[in-house]
This record gives sequence, structure tokens and C-alpha cells, in this order.
Amino acid sequence: MLKLNLTPLLLLTSLSCTQTQRHVASVVTQPELGDLLKASEEILETVESPSFNSQMCKTYLKDVEKNLDNLDLKTLPLGELKNQAQRIADNSWRIRSVLHSRLMDFDQSCVYQIQSNFRQFRFIEDYLLEIANNVEHQSPDKIDFQKQPIPMKDSSPTFYVNRTTEAGKDLKFEAGDVLVTRGVSFLSGMIARLGSRATQFSHIVFVDRDSKTQELKTIESYVGVGVDFYDFDFALKNENARILWLRNKDKSLARKASSKISKLVKDRLDQKNPIKYDYELNFKDPTTMSCAEVSQVAYEMASEGQFKIPYYPNEISGAESLVSRLKIAPGPTYEPGDMEIDPRFELMGEFQDLRLTRDSRQKDAIMSEIFRWMNDYDYKLVDNMKSKMAGGIIWKVRRTFLWPLVKKTLKLDDFSKEIPKNMLSTVTLINQIGGVLVEDMKSLDLAFEKKHGIPMNAQEMQQALEKYRQDDLKLYANKKTRKLAKIHSMLRAK
Repeated sequence: MLKLNLTPLLLLTSLSCTQTQRHVASVVTQPELGDLLKASEEILETVESPSFNSQMCKTYLKDVEKNLDNLDLKTLPLGELKNQAQRIADNSWRIRSVLHSRLMDFDQSCVYQIQSNFRQFRFIEDYLLEIANNVEHQSPDKIDFQKQPIPMKDSSPTFYVNRTTEAGKDLKFEAGDVLVTRGVSFLSGMIARLGSRATQFSHIVFVDRDSKTQELKTIESYVGVGVDFYDFDFALKNENARILWLRNKDKSLARKASSKISKLVKDRLDQKNPIKYDYELNFKDPTTMSCAEVSQVAYEMASEGQFKIPYYPNEISGAESLVSRLKIAPGPTYEPGDMEIDPRFELMGEFQDLRLTRDSRQKDAIMSEIFRWMNDYDYKLVDNMKSKMAGGIIWKVRRTFLWPLVKKTLKLDDFSKEIPKNMLSTVTLINQIGGVLVEDMKSLDLAFEKKHGIPMNAQEMQQALEKYRQDDLKLYANKKTRKLAKIHSMLRAK
């Protein structure tokens, strides 16, 4: 999205009344989480059952979520966790695959609960696989992604890839496929948290096939660039912590959608009038497009307006100061992560770069807390000298012939002159705040791991960040120590 620098079930023939009652009773029984491998097997058996319906879904999966939230992994045998991590992660993927294949069977509230479980299950997979594989976590800015193996296609010790049976070992992407990805920046973390239903994804890649060469391409929209074609392998290697691969069940419609959007984009590029990025995220106006709108417009054009994405719209609510700064209208929206619960798409595969999942987890926790502080304590972004310059003089100079000299002299990163100044100043602040918090979080997380043998979980990170906020607020509230406060000069209540 915004970017600067996501088994057929067995049919029961006939069951006696006694058998049915026994099976339903087993469905509502919560697994014992002291044995995670056994628990994952029990959850899989439960969600595979034809008797698992919307009502059971809401109660059973909600309780699973609560119990996992309250589980203290430090109390479980670390050696056993390491030995069973791969099997638990594989079961987690199978659980998600089964639930995804049954989305059309469930009502909206159940689907929303499933999406929440998806997020939690992914974190558990990441967490256990990192521990089991002794992954050396890396900072994204230290990696040249274009010189790395290709996600989803090449093998690597730090890549974790799951595929459906249909996908097999030989990956065959098709025109109209959708890749929902997660970038590595704080902006990506912010995007994943903008909707009321937080997700783990920030960008959508639309897969296209060149009609002449038959080579796979992608159609994407980026800040400062707008909509354009990209080499397929380049797109896969474009700084992704995770990639979700989806395919429309209507293959004919998918091909038509690819043909329609490809022609539109090519015609505009040939006219030297490319489709610009939609900075206001106005999904009712197709003349500008965010990354999500590319897929949306493609399928609406192919279906003459009948196939609308998203199937379950998200909602922008809360964090009003941030939303207003970005000039995004509150209300229904289309978040990249909304695609993971669209029942009209098949789940083909998923990729996680285990070098980056811990960094992504930390940034998710940070952005979630920043949003919570905005909502619960009425915190607002407060411009400092750097953000004022970014949205002021630097933004103005970028639009003049003096920019190359100024950029070199001040050692500034380049950016498109099309980027609105309100976005530039906002992202500058978010990066500064996030940079302070992630430095502290990484230090605390490593110390925690050294003491307990495992990294912090989401709840422990949330508690650590809240303590940091309180301590920093005390420093800021005292005039004698105000200069020692690190975040409250940029983010605070009035």
C-alpha cells in the first residue's frame, strides 16, 4: 500500500444420535495448552468437523485466542518446544488453510474472529520457528533484498514457505493472482494497523502476464510513483517479511481482470500520463489508485461492477489525529489484510522470512501501542524541527532545480516531489518515534531472551512499551528532566 524508501471436508453419511452428541461435545472442549503439539492437533480436528458452525466458531475460537494470550511459554519445556516447533507450525498452517477453505460457511462475526486467530497463529509460527532454528535476526536496512534468494520460489534456511497441494513444489502463478505482502518499515506497520481490524499486511501485488511474451509481471502502485509494471522476481524480493498468495476461484474472471487493468495501465503509460497514487485513499475514485485499488479496479472492470473488493470492508476509526494529518476520510476502507478473509479467493501459499519476523513483531507492537495511546490518552503527533523542515523547506526545495545539491549537502534520502507535504512530515515523525521505541524494544527483548531462553511475546512487549510511555511521561512532566524525555516531545496529549 503506501510505501516510501497478506482439504475438501469429508461428508458424514449417517450418524446416530449418540454419535452426533459425542462429536459436538468434543468440538466445544478447549485443548490443554500445556502440550502445544497435542493442542494444535485437537484444534485442527475440531475445525475440520462438519459440525463446526458459526456459533461454535465464535465461542471456541475466541476462547482459543484468550487462552493463547494467557499462555506463558516460559513455563513450558524449551527443549520440547524446539523439537516440536516445525510440527506445531505445520499444524497451525493446516488449521488456517481449513478455516480459509470454509469462510463461505460462516457468518461475518465468525469470519472476523477467524481473522484475529490468523494473526495470532502466524505470530506463534514465527515465534516457535525462530527459536527452533536459532535464527539470527537482522535489521532490514542491513539486507540487500535484491541479492537474496527469491521468496516463494527459492529455498533458504530462514525462509518458511507453506503451499497448498495444488500449488505443489513447482509454483505456477497465474494472471489475476493477488499477493498480499508486509513491508519492513514503520509506515508498513502503520498501514497494517489503520483499520479497526488490525492485520499483518501492508501492500497488495496484482499478478499480470504479458500478452506478447507470456512473462509474469506485477502491477503495483507506490507512493511517488503511481501505477506501473514490475518484473515478477523483483516484486517478490521487494523487502517483504511475509507474503500471502491468493487465487480467485473464477479463473476466467481472473484472466479478464488482468487483461483489463493491464491495458488501462499500459495505455496511460504510453500516453505519458501514468495513473497517480491515491494519497487520500478514496476508493470511490478510480482515477488515482493505491496498491489495494489496483486489484479492486481490475476486478470491477472485468465484472462490470459486480465483483467488488473487499468482501468484508474494514473501517478507519480511532487515532483521529493521525488520520486527519494524512487527510484520510474515516469510515469504510480497504486494507490489504482484508484480502485474507475473502471467501472468493483460494489460499495458495504463504511465505515468512524468519530473519525479519521478530523485527516485524516488534514494529507491530509499537504501532499498536501508538494507536492505543492516541485512542485511550488522546495522544497527538507534535511536529518538531525535523518534521517541520520535511514538510516545509525540504518539500519545497525538492520541487526545484536545487534539490540535487541540497540532497548531497545534507545527505538526505531522495523522495518523489509528488508526495504531499502532510504525509512527508507525518512519516518523518512516525519514523523518529518508532526508531526510539524499537531501539529500546530490541534491547529489552534480547535481555529477556538471555534470561528466559525465549523472546518476549506480544503481551510482554505491550507491557514494556506501556512502562516506557509512563517513564518517559514522568521525565517530560518535570521541567528539570524534560530534555531527557525521548518521545513525548513528538507524541503526547495536550
